Amino acid sequence: MNKMTEQQADKWRKTRTMGKGKYVMYFGVLTWGIILAALFTGMEWLTQQSFTLSWMYIRLAVFGILGFFIANFRWDARERLFQSR
Repeated sequence: MNKMTEQQADKWRKTRTMGKGKYVMYFGVLTWGIILAALFTGMEWLTQQSFTLSWMYIRLAVFGILGFFIANFRWDARERLFQSR
């Protein structure tokens, strides 16, 4: 298993002060949700020359949920690395 460098540990020490809930909401739900929804909506526009608002809402919900799980997993993985230093 990889070890966390001291520089990574310092960065994680600062990041973890926001708490798991805020981390998951910011880095998961908002970041992943918005970026992926925008990317797929852009692909829809480029390939079909149309934009469907209802599909954008569905994408925001689906990718927001996906981002929740990704950020939750990343938090837990980084915490394990941080604790095992």
